[in-house]
Amino acid sequence: MPRKIVDFSARSAYLREEPFHLHFWENSVEDYLSFLRDPRGQLEQIGIHLPPDCRIETVIENHDWLAQKTAGLASDNGTIICNVGTGNVARAVYRIVSYAHSHDAIGSHKKELLHGIDEEERA
Repeated sequence: MPRKIVDFSARSAYLREEPFHLHFWENSVEDYLSFLRDPRGQLEQIGIHLPPDCRIETVIENHDWLAQKTAGLASDNGTIICNVGTGNVARAVYRIVSYAHSHDAIGSHKKELLHGIDEEERA
């Protein structure tokens, strides 16, 4: 089951008004294979309901790294696949960008945030 499911429209009043969805979730390798086999089914499972005429497009940013680190997606070795999905509502496409990384990458990069975590936007 995908985990760390975040609906950014629920986090931002601005995004709630936009004519598109913006979501984040994580998959294990096993869950990601399930997603690749039935993307619409997994999206439904996590609460993302797309109409039948909305196509789904998926990009794997580091497909070669993912394949190498997981023996061709055959080893569920703790690799994490992060997904950001956006679209639907005013357009008939839902685009997902996937990025795989190891667990030790979490929290290991310093980020410069555009505004404080308790602010809606950059001042």
